[in-house]
Amino acid sequence: MRWWSIGLGTILLSLAGQAAAEPYIAMREGYKCSTCHVNMTGGGMRTSFVSAHAHEILHYPDWFAALTKPADAFNGEVNQYVAIGADLRTNLSVILQDTPTNGRVPNDVVFRSKLETVDINVNEADGYLNVNLIPDLLTFYLDQRFAPSVDTREVWGMMYVPNTTAYVKVGKMFLPYGMQIQDDTAFIRGGNNGSATTGFSFNVSQPALELGWEPGPMSFAFAVSQGVVNDSDVQITGTDYFMFTEVPVIRTFFAGISGSYNGGDTATAWFGFFTGFNLYRFTYLGEVDFGNINSTGNPNGKNFNEGLFNMYSEGNYLAFDWLNVKAAFDYADWDGQLPRVGSDAENRVSVGLEPFLARFLQLRLFFRTSNGVATNVTHNQNLWYAELHMFF
Repeated sequence: MRWWSIGLGTILLSLAGQAAAEPYIAMREGYKCSTCHVNMTGGGMRTSFVSAHAHEILHYPDWFAALTKPADAFNGEVNQYVAIGADLRTNLSVILQDTPTNGRVPNDVVFRSKLETVDINVNEADGYLNVNLIPDLLTFYLDQRFAPSVDTREVWGMMYVPNTTAYVKVGKMFLPYGMQIQDDTAFIRGGNNGSATTGFSFNVSQPALELGWEPGPMSFAFAVSQGVVNDSDVQITGTDYFMFTEVPVIRTFFAGISGSYNGGDTATAWFGFFTGFNLYRFTYLGEVDFGNINSTGNPNGKNFNEGLFNMYSEGNYLAFDWLNVKAAFDYADWDGQLPRVGSDAENRVSVGLEPFLARFLQLRLFFRTSNGVATNVTHNQNLWYAELHMFF
């Protein structure tokens, strides 16, 4: 793998466009996660605010009036207490990779030569239920996944502290770490098989108690969760960020930090910081994470201490006031050094278009090139990707 890969990522970001990874919308519009999502830390069901201001938030064109300006449309509200929502993502993916020579493939190229797979999948089908048991005080929430597997992603109860912006949440939930971008395969999220990743994603949730507070421009969330099953330790995770609007020169700016610690015989610690800004039609997001895995109780005596380093940068530009174009660069390294030492680092460069077609429809078209360890064919691929996203 060569340094031109990182250079290419930087160049693409400087030319980049707009994305539909959800945090970019918050950054562009100057909203906190809780403005657009029922979950205060983001992800899952959208609030009534999104339904009421869909056109201003999503920026879809007005080409087909019957679709974009319907006389009537469902907003998810069953009555004043109950609301439902859903996400459906169906995709076509094409993967290309090289044929190994002596067990190795090139790990410094942009385009691969061999067609490996062509798949059509339902990679997400989620249903949401929100019940305001006592409006503005007590809430029940359910996030149920139906594809590609069936499981409950989140189920919790939340109580707001009266006359404040503080809350207490108890149940099974996503842990509050990092920007929580939509792409769960990013290295700052769940990543790929064997990559150095944080492990926080929309595929991982835990039983937990979460405390949160959102005074002024600040948003704070702290969770104590189960951690490793059948272990005597708990996991502690927290995020604190500030969102500033009407900033001179740049319109919006945010910055935050996250941390997590899970003790035990194999203790895992993460610390990260993230930032973003919006300047006219350009939006930037970035996150850097430092991890450490320390094993002291291995029964075979092979204890170890490993460092990890992950980086993500995303540049976005809103073209024609409706076309979302995106370029993103990921970097991961098990030894935590940049420039890397050894042969365990990898990177991804992604470019794509993500236009919203209406308040319920989004199209995503992407190309991604990945370069990793030369002996791991699946970490050195091209991905061509088309997705239709239906949501309410």
